[in-house]
Amino acid sequence: MTVALIANYLGPKLGIGQYIDQLIQPLVRSLRNESVDVVVLGSPNAVARTPSLRLLQSSPLGTVQLRILPQLDESPAKRFFWFACCFTHYCKKVGIDQVVWLSNPIVMPWHPPTIAVIHDVNEWKAGKKYGSRLKTALRSFVYLEASLRYAKKIVVVSNATAADIIHFRDSASLRQKLRTNPNGSKSTLRALPSVTIRHPRGPFVLSVGRIDPASKRLPEAVDLVLAMREISAQPWELHILGGMNTSTQSSGKVFLKTIESLPWVDYHGNVSDAELAEWYRCTDAVVFLSDNEGFGLPVAEAAHFNRWAIVSSKNAAGSEAGSGALITVDAHQPDKAASRVLHQLREAAYPPTVTLSSWQDAALAYAREIESL
Repeated sequence: MTVALIANYLGPKLGIGQYIDQLIQPLVRSLRNESVDVVVLGSPNAVARTPSLRLLQSSPLGTVQLRILPQLDESPAKRFFWFACCFTHYCKKVGIDQVVWLSNPIVMPWHPPTIAVIHDVNEWKAGKKYGSRLKTALRSFVYLEASLRYAKKIVVVSNATAADIIHFRDSASLRQKLRTNPNGSKSTLRALPSVTIRHPRGPFVLSVGRIDPASKRLPEAVDLVLAMREISAQPWELHILGGMNTSTQSSGKVFLKTIESLPWVDYHGNVSDAELAEWYRCTDAVVFLSDNEGFGLPVAEAAHFNRWAIVSSKNAAGSEAGSGALITVDAHQPDKAASRVLHQLREAAYPPTVTLSSWQDAALAYAREIESL
């Protein structure tokens, strides 16, 4: 049997990119240990930005092919057309018997048996998530509705996402093929050597992730830190790391313009993994106020670096990602939230050590689902 793992994302290596980077190597090893042949179909963007994908080209993992598929980086319409009309022929040509979409699945009934991985259902939660109701509805149809209907199995990355899917589209047939495989919480970042970064001398809060002001609640993070400054009379700062993808570029630029006049807020853009690890080591806490996140890798990374994660009380996935290293707040009440954060940091500068799951465990769970299909 030959399984194709489709690894694609657009733009910088943020949530989905980190997920693929962490999962792909142990997943390939787990499948090869069971004598399953693997073809990895990577988008040009993903291969260029993801070290673990590039390592497959020279890895001793057995019969593993890495094929760069330009169609994965095409415009949405062109991408959908190619997978609707040409993908089945491509699979026959390459000898692919089964397909696993690790993100943004495009599944048709005539494709080989397919497992679709769904990270969140934000298209259902916010009607104008991608700029307009029409565009968001089209994304919902392609990535969610078609997957639920035509994929042989649906794998979600958290219990919170599973609950969301059941809430919006409950049926007996869906429950039968729905599986929850939580992401690993342990991060390879912690093992990276220390590097020099220009971090502040005073206390600061760190925000990591896509510059999507509405979805990531970035204005609320600014309001929170402002309230912390006023209540504590200390020079708290907010430092923001991350990039913008096409869908959030416009709103992201507007947000960055609004913080230019705030000397205690700094935007650093994308940084290397070693620099990101150093930011985690130096910060007092990580702020991640998204309400709709399916998992939230920055929350898991904060826990792995033994740092508090400030999360929205509405985000059910936070407790899965961060275990006991969470400070839950109402993002819309910055004064109360700031008081809660300051109190917790005074009581204990660092959270208690928590037991974190590994990406190897996650990979084994994926491999079992693939083999059983």
